[in-house]
Amino acid sequence: MVRREASALVWDAHAKLMKDSISLAFQYEPLPHPPLELPDFPALPPANSTDLAQQALGITSSDRAGFRYRLEMVIESDEPDYVKRDINPEASREKWISKNAELIGEKILILTIKDWLISALDESVPNADRWYLGSSVLIGLTLNGSSIARDGCFHLFSSIVVARPPGNWPINKATGPFHMEWNENQTTDLIEEIAHPTGALAANAILDILSMNEDSANSVLPYWLENLALGPHVSSVLSVPNRIESALTYARGNGLAALIQAGIQSFSNDSVRSREILSAAILHEDLFGCRTVASNLSRIESDDSIFALKLMKMLLFNSDLDTRILTTTYLGGLSRSNTISFIESAKLVIESGDEKMVQRLVESGIRYYLSVDSVDSGNLIPAAWVSSNLSARSQLAGLLLDLGRINPDSLSAISKSILEIDSEAHNDLFKRISMRSQSIGKII
Repeated sequence: MVRREASALVWDAHAKLMKDSISLAFQYEPLPHPPLELPDFPALPPANSTDLAQQALGITSSDRAGFRYRLEMVIESDEPDYVKRDINPEASREKWISKNAELIGEKILILTIKDWLISALDESVPNADRWYLGSSVLIGLTLNGSSIARDGCFHLFSSIVVARPPGNWPINKATGPFHMEWNENQTTDLIEEIAHPTGALAANAILDILSMNEDSANSVLPYWLENLALGPHVSSVLSVPNRIESALTYARGNGLAALIQAGIQSFSNDSVRSREILSAAILHEDLFGCRTVASNLSRIESDDSIFALKLMKMLLFNSDLDTRILTTTYLGGLSRSNTISFIESAKLVIESGDEKMVQRLVESGIRYYLSVDSVDSGNLIPAAWVSSNLSARSQLAGLLLDLGRINPDSLSAISKSILEIDSEAHNDLFKRISMRSQSIGKII
């Protein structure tokens, strides 16, 4: 059997994916109307997926040079270093291309969509036929839920929102002194692109379609909503908070985490809805939601400190141990920003009797607490010592040793309190301190 040329395998994979994507998109018809069209030549939607697929294949078949150009672009971008270093790089490249024909074909197809949308979103001469080709393949690719489509198609989707050709509108980025383009006299605020009225209609239709498919609803839509939540105007016209809240019901794992990040990013746009989203997230049956909220409490605090404390108190009593430990980690930052709340929350952790939570408390917050409150005004240390496991006691003993050097009276008071609570725990304290310093051990 003669081995087929690698590029031919990529072509077949690219053509099949194009056909399948168009067919899948038509399952959710009608296709979105083009954002731009010529007044004298209104757009005519394709009659069926078969005709549109044949049109797409006909165009790409007649443009083999374009296909080869896109193939070279993907190779240049993705070719592994081991291929370039091989003694026979051409043979190694052929092998690599053949092995990854489907992935390469998908990336080529995304570049094809880009070219079609450039024609479709040309304000002077918008091509409606190219719109239906590009939008249907984009929808079909994203419905499959691949990470390649998720990442590669978002900028194309953003171009639809603003009804401008992809690559012909700026992506605004904040700059700082560490950037060559930074100018101290210019603002670093992001300037949001304004959604085009008909572009927003098409974009909303695409988001509606993605929400109806299980694969795209969990693998693509949450990540797009996370990005869209950054802009107040776009977030509003695309109903991003509503979409986030709806998507929470079926999202799982990383998709759920992306929706929570989207909810956090929406604080500046719609704080009320953000609170609702995050409150719903911690009630989600997938514990990944609680863990994600717990790991982002410090970020939430920067937007709403009172709400962050409310979430923290709820999460400290969550049934999931990982969630409780992540929440306890937040107390490390809280010890620096709000001493009173730290003391109150630390008492809840200690009273829980969970050794792992107490250990995390010792690791994350107690050191700073003692550095600014050597007299232990919150009376945390005695109960923390009694509730600590061996690892936590080892760390806490080191802190108390330092305390004995700067404030022996405080250490003496803490020692007496521990003795009143648990004599065995007090004996352990004496042994650990005395082993490190006999002079400070005499204080115990």
